Amino acid sequence: MEFLGLHYAIWIVLVLYFAGMLLMGWWSKKGIHNQEGYLLGNRQFGWPMMVMHAFGAGTHPGNVAGVMSQGVVSGASGIWVSWMWLFGTPFYWIIAPIIRRMRCLTMADFFRERFGRSASVLYIIVASVGMIVFLAGVMLATTRTVQGVMGKATVQESDMWFFGILFVTTVVFIIYSYWGGIIAAIRTDMIQGFMIIALSFIAIPIALSRVDGLVGMRATLAAQENTYLSLFDPKQFSLLTVLLLSINAPLTALAFPHLMSVCAAGKTEWEGRIGFTYGNILKRVCTIGWCVLGLCWLAYLLNTGSEINKDAAFGDAIRGLLSPGLQGIMLACVMAAAMSSGDAVQVTVAGLFSQNIYRVFINPNAEEKQLVHVTRIIGVFIAFSALVAAILMRSNLVKAILDYFNILSLVGISTAMGILWPRMNATGMFSSTILASGTFLISRYVLNSGRDVTIGIPILVGVLAGVIGSLVTKPPSRETIEKFFTKIYVPIGQEDKLALPLDEAVPRQKRLLPGSGLFIVKPSRQSWIGLLVTLGICLACVLVMLVILK
Repeated sequence: MEFLGLHYAIWIVLVLYFAGMLLMGWWSKKGIHNQEGYLLGNRQFGWPMMVMHAFGAGTHPGNVAGVMSQGVVSGASGIWVSWMWLFGTPFYWIIAPIIRRMRCLTMADFFRERFGRSASVLYIIVASVGMIVFLAGVMLATTRTVQGVMGKATVQESDMWFFGILFVTTVVFIIYSYWGGIIAAIRTDMIQGFMIIALSFIAIPIALSRVDGLVGMRATLAAQENTYLSLFDPKQFSLLTVLLLSINAPLTALAFPHLMSVCAAGKTEWEGRIGFTYGNILKRVCTIGWCVLGLCWLAYLLNTGSEINKDAAFGDAIRGLLSPGLQGIMLACVMAAAMSSGDAVQVTVAGLFSQNIYRVFINPNAEEKQLVHVTRIIGVFIAFSALVAAILMRSNLVKAILDYFNILSLVGISTAMGILWPRMNATGMFSSTILASGTFLISRYVLNSGRDVTIGIPILVGVLAGVIGSLVTKPPSRETIEKFFTKIYVPIGQEDKLALPLDEAVPRQKRLLPGSGLFIVKPSRQSWIGLLVTLGICLACVLVMLVILK
């Protein structure tokens, strides 16, 4: 029995899921009394919640759909649609405590304190564009998946279903995010995180049974004149491309508006460090499941002579492999992945405008309740902007994912240079961001250059522009630099040291390369061990994937 193309069992599961999440959002309203409560949940969460928050905020249907969409075209190398972050992940262990020690509510606060108010406005513009593209990708992937499950991805009336599904899913998570803020996001991410893990692996045993296991899958793909079983594809993800993406990843992470919540909503630095790093490690492991499912589905399509529908590959796989009850569970998991990313984006990007535009330029005397109200209204506008972007980008899902990745990395250059190089000033920040962005747009949309060029050249231009722009203009004030670097290297709980001069708070013998002009503190034993352990886990993920393929 079906209703609007879906079995009744699927509708029951979806209704129960949405009702539960909306109730969670409504209940979470009680914990919101000010901006810190709405944007950072009053910094009250332990490491299990922080792990799931980082995992949920960084994992969305675009990851799964993107890996599978690219996988049915180029095979195993499609894993890099999501694994582009893989070798940037160990640096999250180093990044997290620095972000927590900024003691800010938003990432725009960092730019205002380090480079001035105009720099924070530029960051807000670039980051907002990047995150709107990101959220559009989330909506697009969710819609394509539901279309695939309903079998409405290729028929003539598909546009009607596309717009209907897109609008309904957008409205649902707007309401949820409007009510609950980041408190609801973190609470529901604990539930939704487990649902995303289920999403990653629940269909694999059935898919393997349809292609005679891993041996049958490998045999089918190896018989094709293609590189389906190679982790690297010269056309899409060559070794050089992967290396450039690995450099790009930490820069992109440093520009995330929600970086502040995933690193700073915990009780201490440890919660932020464990949460940010291992929430993303969990995503890297799940990506293996997405890739295996995509390869099995590709082998199944080749064996049966079926048409390969790139953008709806994930939804088609769900409909083709699972029973109606399991389809309902999978769609609920897809919605969970979308909402866990969407609520974080809606809240944190809106916080940039309310905290750093409205409060700074429009109404400096605004009360906390008024700021929360403004944040909620702006969040609705952000979500609907992403809705429009999703409609405009619906022809290429993978392109949407990679474009947001590149856009954010361009402002992340200034974040990294501002943390590492005291001489970096506002002129350098503007030069770096504007010239890097211009280089990307020209190489990507005017010259139609290859991916290696559109990734590598803008980063090089951004670094050089930041250095030159800073050196030819007046350096930042000594007071600003001392205050900033003292703050980011004084651990949480040792606030009495914030009043000390920089050379006393962070003595020169504790620094690396003290005569180089850079400001780098010698990593602690905890930092070194955590970095190496995380790198080992990332290498193990690659080894597991190679074993599966060979």
